[in-house]
Amino acid sequence: MIRPSQTGNQGFVLIEILVALSVIGVMAALMTGVFGQLRSVANLREQIIAKSELTGAVSHLERTFAAAKKALLPGQEEDERKMFDGGPTEARFAAVTRQGFYSLALRDIRLYVDRQTGKPRLVETLALRRPGEPDEESKVTVIILENFDSISFSYSEDGSSFTTTWTKDDAIPRLIRVKIDRSIAGKTVSSTALVRVL
Repeated sequence: MIRPSQTGNQGFVLIEILVALSVIGVMAALMTGVFGQLRSVANLREQIIAKSELTGAVSHLERTFAAAKKALLPGQEEDERKMFDGGPTEARFAAVTRQGFYSLALRDIRLYVDRQTGKPRLVETLALRRPGEPDEESKVTVIILENFDSISFSYSEDGSSFTTTWTKDDAIPRLIRVKIDRSIAGKTVSSTALVRVL
């Protein structure tokens, strides 16, 4: 048994050690709860930022697809009459886009997923439509979105059924469904849109 010290400055009593340990235990339990809540708040913040980025990318795709026009794609064989070439992660078509502040121009647009950097990137290339061959000097490449898990395009002629490819001659799809997913802290964040092509 430990006895209280006679002079008061030679050591601690067992009860003082036990009280100090219990106070440390209570503080550790409180801090664990606080850190857990901070981690949840940080994950929620990342999910909100990811949702905002995905929504912005889908909104851009929605405007781009909605501007698609019936124009033959360049570089085709004589018997081909494709106006829209679409796959699950890629699409080629002509669209009227803004050029500068006051003018519009018909451009050849290609949307595709680039995986050369290791992480997928959604890329858009635009080239001015000129008589004859496409104008390579006017080609512009824009990265729409980086850091996502999956993207999918699906196409419909009548709205009743969707397909992941579009290769019909002399036609463009009337509806295009766009979906982009990103995983944040074990939760999947998604953004989708159903685009009506004018």
